[in-house]
Amino acid sequence: MTPVQLELVRASYSSLPDGGAAMAAAFYRNLFEVAPEARGLFATEPDVMAVKFSAELAAIVEAITSYETFAQRVRELAVRHVGYGVQPHHYRAVGQALIRALAAHLDESWDGELEAAWQRAYNLVAELMMDAAERQDERA
Repeated sequence: MTPVQLELVRASYSSLPDGGAAMAAAFYRNLFEVAPEARGLFATEPDVMAVKFSAELAAIVEAITSYETFAQRVRELAVRHVGYGVQPHHYRAVGQALIRALAAHLDESWDGELEAAWQRAYNLVAELMMDAAERQDERA
């Protein structure tokens, strides 16, 4: 990611009202629409998941400028998600759901440059998570 993309991601996330909770709720609606089978991966109510998701995403966005901190956080997240039953094919649906939710909640500032920055950030997270999950599976 370029420094400009990093700043776009950070600034746009911080501009979301309510700490991103409404965007996170939209993310789950989108996810269950795109991948209905993913609903079975969650035991918690959607509003509780949305609060956790927005807090985790905020922490990742904050850490993204320090690669080592960011990568460690994402790898730890991946290991937890292996325990939840997340599979590699879920990452595509998650990316679609996240980009749709962000676009809807950043509507006035959403443009091709911001979308590309978020897509790049998500791809980085997903790649690190899938790599860490694969390594976890190899150890098991």
